[in-house]
Amino acid sequence: MRMLVVIASFAAIVGMATPAHADPNSNDSGPDASFLAALDNAGITYHDRADAITVGKRACALMDQGHPASDVIKSVSTSNPGFTTESATKFTAIATSTYCPQHLGEPTTQPPPPPPAIWPDFPLPVPGAA
Repeated sequence: MRMLVVIASFAAIVGMATPAHADPNSNDSGPDASFLAALDNAGITYHDRADAITVGKRACALMDQGHPASDVIKSVSTSNPGFTTESATKFTAIATSTYCPQHLGEPTTQPPPPPPAIWPDFPLPVPGAA
């Protein structure tokens, strides 16, 4: 149930996400400055700018490798003990919006595998047959 809430939160945040804009008073520009400005605007704190950027780009690299957003959120949360699930969801949504917008709107989970065959080598008994 908790993962369903995470997935729904991510979908809502990504749906509202717009590309971040850097602070015009800053000397920095480009996607990294936009990413950091968006984190600041969302109230997400970080200790080191370079580390935050690296983690944001790594989140996109994981999605590029085919990992669903729910797994990436879990990885961000696990790798950063100070993050709540909500913070990890926001961080991942901002990273997606900034560094890999091609992943916006993708399903956040993989479809479930088909159920296994039940007794594939044994025919089912026919009712009434002797």
